[in-house]
Amino acid sequence: MENNRPPSESCSIKFSWLVAPDHKRENDSDWKIADSPFDPLQYQKQTEGFDKSIAYLKDLYSTAGPFDGILGFSQGAAMAALVCLHQQKLRGEMEFRFAILCSGFAVNMNNCQQGSINVPSLHIFGNDKGKDRQIESQASRHLASVFENGCSVVIEHDFGHIIPTRPPYIEQIKEFLKRFM
Repeated sequence: MENNRPPSESCSIKFSWLVAPDHKRENDSDWKIADSPFDPLQYQKQTEGFDKSIAYLKDLYSTAGPFDGILGFSQGAAMAALVCLHQQKLRGEMEFRFAILCSGFAVNMNNCQQGSINVPSLHIFGNDKGKDRQIESQASRHLASVFENGCSVVIEHDFGHIIPTRPPYIEQIKEFLKRFM
C-alpha cells in the first residue's frame, strides 16, 4: 500500500547537506507530495550548500567535539567526503582520524585525481547485484577511488541503500575501526 501522507507533526523541519542550484527555499515545515516521479539520479544535481553546511559542522565540532571520525550516509557521505577533501583548510577547526562513507558519491570533486584524498576511509555501498535505487554503485566506487588506495577499505554488499549490520560485513566494519582504538 502506497503512503501519500506527509510526515507526522513531530517531523516538522526538512534538512539536507546539499541542494540543487535551482532550489527554492520554502517554509521548512511545509511538506507536499512531489510533482513528478522520484528521480534516482537527483543526487547528481545537488551541488550547492557546502558553505552553509560546513559552517554548521564547524559549530557542532567546536561545541560537541572533538570526534575520532566522520560518518556519512548517502548525501551525508558526499558531504563528509567534501570535508575530507578540505581537511588541510580545516586544520585547527575540525580534525578527525578517519571517515566512514556509506552509499556515498562525489560532488564538486571534478578536479580530484584518483588517490588524492589522504584520509583513512571505509566505503560501504550496495554492489550492482544489490540494486541500490538511490545511488549507483559506480558512483560509490568512483568516490572510493579519489581516496588514497593504501588507507581506504571498500565493502560492497547485496542489500541496496543500507548499512549492513550482519556478518560478514559487521566484522569488516569492526576490523576497520580497531585501527583507531
